[in-house]
Amino acid sequence: MARPGVSKAEVQRARMGLMKAGKHPSIDAIRIELGNTGSKATIYRHLKEIEADEGGVNSPQVSVSEELQAFVANLAARLEYEAKERLDTLQSGHAAQLKRISEALDRSQADARTARLEVERLAGELAGERARRQELEADLVAARVERAEQTAQLGAQVTGLQEQLKAAQVHIASLEEKHNHAREALDHFRQSSRDQRDREARQHEQQLQYLQGELRASSESLSAKHTELRSALQEKADALAQLTGARAEKRQLDDLLRELKPAAQRLAIQTQAVEDLRAQAAQASSQYQSLLARATELGQRNLELERQLAAAGASALAHDQLMKDVLSRIGGASPNSAPASS
Repeated sequence: MARPGVSKAEVQRARMGLMKAGKHPSIDAIRIELGNTGSKATIYRHLKEIEADEGGVNSPQVSVSEELQAFVANLAARLEYEAKERLDTLQSGHAAQLKRISEALDRSQADARTARLEVERLAGELAGERARRQELEADLVAARVERAEQTAQLGAQVTGLQEQLKAAQVHIASLEEKHNHAREALDHFRQSSRDQRDREARQHEQQLQYLQGELRASSESLSAKHTELRSALQEKADALAQLTGARAEKRQLDDLLRELKPAAQRLAIQTQAVEDLRAQAAQASSQYQSLLARATELGQRNLELERQLAAAGASALAHDQLMKDVLSRIGGASPNSAPASS
């Protein structure tokens, strides 16, 4: 392909060389002398400047066909240069766009992987927290069952002791009533004995001895009942001590429940955090799908640009073929006009 940019000095040296060799310095001859480089339009422009500098002396006669060939060659070179420049611009823009899309896709995939790993980690922590929560709930149920059993047992014991205490109180009341009856009988006997002391002194003494024996028996019976009452009171004190211990265990269980409440609250907070992370992961997945759709759209745009590029290449080839046809026709007509130019 002819390159533009041949200098005026190079054209002048080639022209002088041809003239010294006795040859006509035509555009084609100068181009051949320059090694088939440079556009014919540029060579023609430099020849015109050289002729103007020399004042028209020994100026070569340039034919119309050569001038037309130079114009057509220059036009073809410009078309080819502009097509190549446009093609390079499209390719560079397309490559930059593909690079940006690839980088965005890589970032989205990295974010999605990070979010997926975070979700998996939080799911593991949630499973552990759920297992610990199940263990705590099982322990709590067992403690509640045990407390209910102990409460039922203590309630039964307290009920039994209360019934025993009531029976002892009834028995004590009966003993006190008997003692009062005995005292009333003794008082009545004393009053009677005072009235009949003189007449029934011996009988009074016998009755007194009898009553004293009854009183001793009653006192012994009362002492035994007091002993039973003290035993019942001791059993009641023991039952109250057991009830106090049960109440202390109940307070411990209530404290354990209060301690478990913050753990349950933390578990609820962590569960909410997991739900938030799942929502973020869903959002990241949606963004990833959007980027995939954008990448697909850009891929289709790339295919469209490639089709346009192929069409531009075909058009350039058609223009090149057209220029070649024009040049071949002009080249076929130039031998006939060469004698006129010489």
